[in-house]
Amino acid sequence: MYRIIAAFFLLVASVATSSAQPALFPSVWQNQNGSILKVLATGPAGNFNGVFINYGPPCPGAVYDVAGGMRGPLIQFQAWKAWSLDCKSVTVWRGRMIDPTTVVVKWVMTYGGRSVRGVDTFRRI
Repeated sequence: MYRIIAAFFLLVASVATSSAQPALFPSVWQNQNGSILKVLATGPAGNFNGVFINYGPPCPGAVYDVAGGMRGPLIQFQAWKAWSLDCKSVTVWRGRMIDPTTVVVKWVMTYGGRSVRGVDTFRRI
């Protein structure tokens, strides 16, 4: 009897844990310019972190730390510290997950005393 009750509680706990995980973890995404977003870990509240590999200006090839969060279909993340190059840039993306394989976001990148804006479409690879 105890085994049945224990198995039931394990089943309920595993279902609750799996439903709490956002659709992003673990995953790799690529935008239209070839830059890569790797989601490496998530928290129970929808927060996530990982790395962003930039293939655009100002520092092609730079790898940045990324942190962000998802609330329903809404997503926001920020890249701020390059691992190897000091590009002195910060980029913030805000948008929504269109479907399980597509995220569309507007971004603002600040570097060299100026801000640049754009739109990215990330596709899961």
